[in-house]
Formats: sequence, structure tokens, C-alpha cells
Amino acid sequence: MALYKLPLGIRIPKDNEYPDGYDVKSINDKRNSANIVEGFTIKEVVGEKFSHYVEINVDVDKIWSLFCSLTRNLINDVAYGIIGFKEEEPTLSKFSKLEKIISIFQKYEFELVNDGCLEFGIANYNENSLNEIFITSFKYIKIWTNNKEGLIDVLNSFEIQEIENLQFIDEFPVVSQALSNSFNKEIRHYSEVIECIEREFFDL
Repeated sequence: MALYKLPLGIRIPKDNEYPDGYDVKSINDKRNSANIVEGFTIKEVVGEKFSHYVEINVDVDKIWSLFCSLTRNLINDVAYGIIGFKEEEPTLSKFSKLEKIISIFQKYEFELVNDGCLEFGIANYNENSLNEIFITSFKYIKIWTNNKEGLIDVLNSFEIQEIENLQFIDEFPVVSQALSNSFNKEIRHYSEVIECIEREFFDL
């Protein structure tokens, strides 16, 4: 099956990049037949502050607009931002106006959407409820929400369908790269992006 459109910082390994001992042909054949396509999967959850857990594959060209639409439909006016490096504990902002958090991220939209080391999100919670939209470093979207109807409405507007047995890019070996100015001289390194966003979080 054809993969959805990946960001610049995520790619399939070349055959000579696999460690010794890997059955490269078998891995590639399994990946090529896997259900790593644009779509979403949704699970009902009981006994938590959220009613549904969702994972979404989406073309890189849609990530930012989908993220903004989801946050504006699922998150209340007051929220907090999340920024981090893959597999490390992220930094959380103070609670602030949702649009302020979005405007901070928007300054670094290209890097956030394309860098294979960055992950980010927006969330809010209280004693009874949690809603969070999170973009992993592999650039698929994870959502914890109590608003299934609003979620489905947004996904329908982007023509993203529920896919049975949906699979994800990191279920197979994958190269996750930091962007550099070899892509574009204007691109900022992930360390600069994190530092700048953390500074703006502190000033909220």
C-alpha cells in the first residue's frame, strides 16, 4: 500500500542503513503491505478523564491546519502548550489563552511539522475532564478527548476516514532526523526551536 506523505525528517531506511542481522527484504515487504495510510483509529475508554483515545495518520501538508482545527474544536479557550524532544520529558507552559499558545507554535510551524526530533501539543484538564492533541516526533497525531462528535466532525471536514487495523510508521524501522540548513538555510535546529518556545512559554 502507498504510504501517506511523510515529513522531511521521517523516512524509510535505505537497505544499507539496517544493522547486520536484519532481514531487510522481509521488513520492506511487510512495510509495503502494511496499512500505513492516511486515516484514524478510535477507541472508547472507561474510567478515565477522557472518553476516547484517537490516533491519526495524515499527509504532512495537512498536519498544521488539522492540528489548529482540532485544538479550536476540542480544547477550551484556556489551555497549556507542550513542547519536547522525542522520548524525553516535555516542557509544559502555564495555562493561557488557547490562541496565544497556537500563535507561539505558528512561528515555528515548518520545523514542528517536519523535524523528526520535535513533538508538541495543546491540552487542558480539570478534575473531571482531559482533552489533549499531541503530535509525536513521528508526526502522527494522538488525541485524548471527551468530545467524540466534535472530533469526528473535524476529521470528516479533512476527508480523513476511520481505517480498520490502521498501522503507524514507527511499527517498522524508520529514520528520524533533525532538520538542518541543508534543507533550507532558513530552517532552525530543533534545539533552537525548543529553547525559543520554552522562553515564550515562560513569558505567558
